[in-house]
Amino acid sequence: MNEIDLVRDLLDRPPPPSGAVRSRALTRLEEDMSGGRPRRLAFGPRFRLGLAGLVAAGAAAAVGVATLGDGAPAAPPRPRAVEMDARTVLLAAAQQAEKEPTGRYWRVQTVDGSAYHVGPAEGGYTVLGHSSHTDRWQARSDGDRDVTYVRDLGARPLGPRDEAAWRKAGSPKTFKVVSGGEPSVLSTVPGRTTGAAPASWTPEIVVTPAQKRTRNARWAKICAGPDERAKRLLVFKGGCREVPSDAELRKAAGDPGKLRRVLSPWLELDGVPKERDTSALRLRRAARLLTSEALSPKVRAGVFRLLADEPGVRSIGRVKDPRGREGVALVARGAPAEDGSVDDYRLILEPGTHRILAGVDVVVRPAEADRGMRPGTLHGQRVVLSLGWTNETPRHP
Repeated sequence: MNEIDLVRDLLDRPPPPSGAVRSRALTRLEEDMSGGRPRRLAFGPRFRLGLAGLVAAGAAAAVGVATLGDGAPAAPPRPRAVEMDARTVLLAAAQQAEKEPTGRYWRVQTVDGSAYHVGPAEGGYTVLGHSSHTDRWQARSDGDRDVTYVRDLGARPLGPRDEAAWRKAGSPKTFKVVSGGEPSVLSTVPGRTTGAAPASWTPEIVVTPAQKRTRNARWAKICAGPDERAKRLLVFKGGCREVPSDAELRKAAGDPGKLRRVLSPWLELDGVPKERDTSALRLRRAARLLTSEALSPKVRAGVFRLLADEPGVRSIGRVKDPRGREGVALVARGAPAEDGSVDDYRLILEPGTHRILAGVDVVVRPAEADRGMRPGTLHGQRVVLSLGWTNETPRHP
């Protein structure tokens, strides 16, 4: 059995498009084993946010957003004066999270995308591609089904300057790019990008209670066995990790070291190489966890408190997210990638409610393939359109 077949067997899901299954499995495995930042390519080869990943574990955290409707995405936000330090913001977010009422479903709508430079460094332009809109309903109980809807949005110039250069180049409808070391073709026509989801909303992608029971039984057997490789493959969906109780979280709340030990399995930090275990990685994975998983209010509060003690996380004050909404940005510097590039990761929270608005990668030092991207250029983003608990029945957006 090869790696892909093993992952498919572990997930035990109705088979979505085979390319998406293979993409999600391989890239997620690479990221978990290397501790590196996720590679950029939605639904296409080797990207961690493929359709299979949405079905199996929810959208991953870390990249992607495009502006809905007409027009290009907003330019990267410019920081304003700092209002509160990061610790103050995160502790306030923890207090707010603890008060949130729960419901039958954790529903999150996101729009994902990655930026690529097209053409020469001077005179070229940047496009936002592999952009998808996902509406995911994760049941609090294994007795209810999980439901996901997804559609592709197509590629488009990143900002006004890019749009002008694109028009000057003849407004091409396709762009040849390299993502994760592999060639890919982006298309301005939704659904036609390499490995993309359909242009229209998919029918319900459902995980039934019976499938959950079968999955959980398989996971329990693997977790009790000697195969460490198989256990590692389960990390991204909670296999082989215990859900911390409210009592454990209360005891650990005032002790950063104890809180980290309790929550580390959830943040997937075990086994990450020391040079990759950065505050940016923790911030990114926490954002993914806080958006993708149906966590109790106590666990959500615990994650925010854990981040409050991260020394590499700082506040840069008020910014606008890619949809133009004002938020407070928390930033951490990422480790250099294999291609030599360095990004900052920004987590943008809504003032007052401290709900997550977006997670954004911003270029600090571009890779050779993206040499036309200046520092401060958007590299990848996920915008959260809505998230929270609901007692509604899953329905089409």
